[in-house]
Amino acid sequence: MASFLPEELTDTVYRAALEPAAWHDVMELMGSSFPSVAQTFYFLHLEPRHVRPVHLSGIEPAWVKAFDELYFAADNPWIRVTQTLHRPGVIRTTERLEQFLKDAGVLYRSSYYNEWMKPQGFKHNLGNTLLSERGVVANITLFRLADMDTFSDEEVRSFEVLSKHMTRSLQMALRLEQPERDLANVAVFDALPEAVAVVDERRHLLYANRAMESLLRQARGLTARAGELNATHATARQALVDLVDSVFADTRSVSASDGALNLPCEGRGPLSVRAVPLGRSARPFFPVRSAALLLVTECPGRRFLACSEIRHLHGCTAAEARLAKLLAEGRGLREAAQSLGITYGTARAYLKIVFQKMAVHSQAQMVAKLLADERLARSM
Repeated sequence: MASFLPEELTDTVYRAALEPAAWHDVMELMGSSFPSVAQTFYFLHLEPRHVRPVHLSGIEPAWVKAFDELYFAADNPWIRVTQTLHRPGVIRTTERLEQFLKDAGVLYRSSYYNEWMKPQGFKHNLGNTLLSERGVVANITLFRLADMDTFSDEEVRSFEVLSKHMTRSLQMALRLEQPERDLANVAVFDALPEAVAVVDERRHLLYANRAMESLLRQARGLTARAGELNATHATARQALVDLVDSVFADTRSVSASDGALNLPCEGRGPLSVRAVPLGRSARPFFPVRSAALLLVTECPGRRFLACSEIRHLHGCTAAEARLAKLLAEGRGLREAAQSLGITYGTARAYLKIVFQKMAVHSQAQMVAKLLADERLARSM
């Protein structure tokens, strides 16, 4: 039962706005936060009646092929209520469908249930709509088997909160995929605390959110002269050029975790700059012109405990201690896994064990605890 939303899940939801491949991680995390045997993210094209999958887990290919005919069948009650219930902010369950139509068992009499859900063992579902416009509906649906409990009221409430984050993330992703004339209207980024900029291949500034504008006014690591983005320190200027060039060199192979650099910053710790391609092949939703998004965050700028100290204080194995140290230093979980030569799934398993040993529930709590340990070690 999801009594709270794990911080890792909400963080991954927003990472998906910049790195579409992260939707796979979002769905995987949802499957554990809201226990289910199948997790689906898809676009419903109402005319023509067709489903376009983004991520499907727990659904065999043969059933994917059969979905269009059975879901759009005339007796499917979900189609009857599309205009009302397939809207952002509306959480859907079988029980809510029955209440809305005032017809107990209405879904269980449909061919969609009897010929598609039931043969796969599915009975209970929990769904939401992230987008509904111009005859296209973006849905996420989780399925449970008949011998599993229905989704509880607490899970529905948690899923409702999560849905708001997912809708914002998808809106951000879609904004980035608009044609050039709309690229400067990415106001959704203005509320983010991180500095965000969109540049072309010559590093000409196409968009800067409020945090980025503030950073540029102060010339903190970055500056914009005649509309061109540059590093304030001469030693870092070529590195910034190389980072942006790497995005446009081959958008098929560059992702958010591939390119990053640290920029020196007067009077403050260094800034971490990551580049994300916005080219045609990098976006799964709509084609766009070539552009790159730069995400600028503060580097931790602290020395953490050595791996041996982490092992001694918290009873971690050598591998667990190395993972904890990399994460505390600001690495992402996938990046840390690559550095350690282990799979992402193994890294997640290690992290869960580290959380248990350190008696924490999130990466932020883990880092805070390691900082406290480091301060205590220095004072002794």
